[in-house]
Amino acid sequence: MHIIHRFRPIAAASLLGIAAALVAANTAQAGEGAARPEAAVSPMKRVTEARAKAAAENPDGADRVYGGNQAEKGAYPFQVALLTTDRLDENPASQANAQFCGGSLIAPQWVLTAAHCLNDNGQPISPDSVTVLTGATELSEGKRHKVVEVIVNEGYSEQTLDNDLGLLRLAEPADAPTIKVTHDATPDTGKTTVTGWGKMQDGTFPTTLMVADLDLQPNTACNSGIKAIYAHDLKAALGDLSRRMRYSEKGIDAAANAIAADMTDPLTGNMICAGTTSGVRDACNGDSGGPLFMTGAEGPVQVGVVSWGEGPADGSAACGHKDAYGIYTRLANYTGWIETKIKTSGPAPAKPKPGLGTAQKPNTP
Repeated sequence: MHIIHRFRPIAAASLLGIAAALVAANTAQAGEGAARPEAAVSPMKRVTEARAKAAAENPDGADRVYGGNQAEKGAYPFQVALLTTDRLDENPASQANAQFCGGSLIAPQWVLTAAHCLNDNGQPISPDSVTVLTGATELSEGKRHKVVEVIVNEGYSEQTLDNDLGLLRLAEPADAPTIKVTHDATPDTGKTTVTGWGKMQDGTFPTTLMVADLDLQPNTACNSGIKAIYAHDLKAALGDLSRRMRYSEKGIDAAANAIAADMTDPLTGNMICAGTTSGVRDACNGDSGGPLFMTGAEGPVQVGVVSWGEGPADGSAACGHKDAYGIYTRLANYTGWIETKIKTSGPAPAKPKPGLGTAQKPNTP
């Protein structure tokens, strides 16, 4: 989920001009017309390529994801994996390299995920480009489902990742259990859980579903933490140019503080902040679209969808940064939208032709 951002070297006529240009150049600030890194390149391409690279460089990666642990088999049956169809063959082992996002089964024929998982170059991906894997704790198991409809929230913004929500309609109902979607306002504090097959602490990607417990945080905590990261990166970038342009540390602080004071809040009211102050537990690249849920007397209830996050440009890890937390789509704001889309969806599709719709080995005489 989180992306490390780096500044491009630039020159400007004044110190404040330099700082302003640096903010505009930094894609983390999502200037007008510039997509955030999470949205600029489709996870379908970005995550699968990162998976292949990590597997080649470190085939013996550890089984921990930023403080998380392996999920027990069948513990989160509503979790699904989104797979790039073109990377699949008949062998179930191909599913691990094809995984690029997560999702949750909220009805037998409907998967909830993030809009940025379903968007490529400003357009929704085609239904046949994505395959949904249900019933899997290990990515080499489960059942594949064809997708017949891709729905991206009409208000989704590549610049701010506001309204980062989408739906997939399956060709046939899945037989896996579903998860309830909250209808109640999400509190600012409380215990939550996130699951997914995203990047781990050692830079590799797991084949076993991982789970991490997180604390809900007020949005003010995320806003403050992310603005502090932006200010830190501004000062570092200005420091890199100071020898060439001969300005002082005092000038760097003045310019960075002036820009930081003018920053708008990164989070909107459609987002949830969750994580740990230390950053020891977090979601990461490949977890996008997966569920954030709270568990009560009636079982798990989904309150969020993995969306985005921030980290300092000089950070040594992609995720799990102190005071950065993670950002999730606030599902309580979308229950009406979800229900309307499910009720008003198109007619039932024709039964799909045999092919890559299942990972189960066919019987042979």
